[in-house]
Amino acid sequence: MYLFWAAVAFVAATTSSSSGTTLVRASVSSEVQPRTCTTGPSASEQRPDGFPINDFTYIKPAEDWVSYAVKPDWYADQFVSGPHYMSYNHESDPFGAFKCQFTCNSAADCNSFFVWYAEIGTTEEHLNCVLFDAVIDASAFVLSNGTIGGGGYDRLCKKKPAPS
Repeated sequence: MYLFWAAVAFVAATTSSSSGTTLVRASVSSEVQPRTCTTGPSASEQRPDGFPINDFTYIKPAEDWVSYAVKPDWYADQFVSGPHYMSYNHESDPFGAFKCQFTCNSAADCNSFFVWYAEIGTTEEHLNCVLFDAVIDASAFVLSNGTIGGGGYDRLCKKKPAPS
């Protein structure tokens, strides 16, 4: 579940009516900010048979889906860049995610990434890597066709050093 921080502003404006009465109008606005990091085990701890992905945690759908994607509205709202084409196939998993982390780390506003394999079983099979500015919750995944989902990777919050 997403934790949201809301900034709420109360705005009041006074106006005078033709009868001399002062009217006060107020409005409330809020801006919801998604999380930019999370806590939990690193992807390296979750998938020890893979390649080191130490600054991200691995996220997958709650269901045991093979073919899945990120919800289109969430994708559009949190999009940073991509999809970045990488020539890896699903048999090289999780090497593609390992390489995608470097693409994410080079983007100042990247806080998560999602990888999926497309054109499965053809000579054109490849990995797509898309970057987002917020962490991906498992509820952001939806079933899709013709792809193999490689998972989401959410940036881990930096641990504060212990006081000396």
